[in-house]
Amino acid sequence: MPPWRERVWPGLLGRYLVLVVVLGLVATSAYAAFDADDRPVVVRLAVAVFVMVVLIHLHNHWRRALDWAPPSTFDQARRGEPVEPKVASVLVRLQRQVEHGVASRRFFEDVLWPRLVQLAEARGTRDRLPDGPPRGRWRKRGPSLPAIAELVRRVGGER
Repeated sequence: MPPWRERVWPGLLGRYLVLVVVLGLVATSAYAAFDADDRPVVVRLAVAVFVMVVLIHLHNHWRRALDWAPPSTFDQARRGEPVEPKVASVLVRLQRQVEHGVASRRFFEDVLWPRLVQLAEARGTRDRLPDGPPRGRWRKRGPSLPAIAELVRRVGGER
């Protein structure tokens, strides 16, 4: 437990005393204002408010005590550093090249298209590719990602 928790009890008892006094004043005035049939409800409500405040305080106290307790081995394992996924450098390089191929028509025609043609010839699927590289919608941009994905599907033999 932290050291500052040892000196809390006198202040806590003082706050509970103030709460009881305020609740007593409010309950007494409400008790006098209500009919005889409703007076037990006023007393029950005052007691319920006091018990609710005490239970909330106890809940917070035990929660803080658990936070100060040393973590178990299970908690330590659960809070461990997440493992970064390891991606092969070849895949990262291919992803960057595809992104550059979308951004630059020249890069697509000079680098990616020859690689796709070479891969298609090695797999025997060259006839599924168009004769020339596809054009993008814009003048200096390469084909879109869905167009490149379709080319890769054709090279891979899927329809």
